Amino acid sequence: MKRTIFNYSSFILLLLFLTLANGCRYMKGAANVAFLGDSLTRGWFYPHDNYGIFGNNSAQILKRSSAVLRTHKYKTLILLGGTNDVLQHVNPAVTIKNLRTIGETAQEAGIEPVLCEIPPIFHSWMKEDKSDYTSNVLALNKQIVTLANEHHWKLVDYYDPIAGHPEYTSDGVHMKRRGYWAMEQALVQAMPSS
Repeated sequence: MKRTIFNYSSFILLLLFLTLANGCRYMKGAANVAFLGDSLTRGWFYPHDNYGIFGNNSAQILKRSSAVLRTHKYKTLILLGGTNDVLQHVNPAVTIKNLRTIGETAQEAGIEPVLCEIPPIFHSWMKEDKSDYTSNVLALNKQIVTLANEHHWKLVDYYDPIAGHPEYTSDGVHMKRRGYWAMEQALVQAMPSS
């Protein structure tokens, strides 16, 4: 009996180690869930259908969102956008308008939109940029929460699990494996079927 328990425990520990060591590659999101966003989405192994593009701001995400939504095979749209808007000093009202349009269009297509608070920006990935983006990220996230509440859309908090952990990022913006693990846990907690 002890041998069986040891083997089972060892297997669980091995699986956990492999999951963390490989950027959560052994756990995948559901095939009927589309992930739309920027490089934070693109660099993540978790999404089954990943529509993240490096460098996209919310206007660019909006522009290509109709191609994703037209497929009609998705039940849910996980929308993570706004990080590049903050880095590019885009007015938060513009970001929210873009996110609202994407969410409403998804809803009209019978797809459940899920908004996401953007993770902290500890510093720009450009070394010469020494700006502190904390207040801008918090202000945008507050508006994202308001938008989700107004439309009764689900919301995933990617900010709090990563706040205070700059070591979860590779360059102050983009996630390392540990950062993606924290994002995955936040998503699964908010959306168990994602």
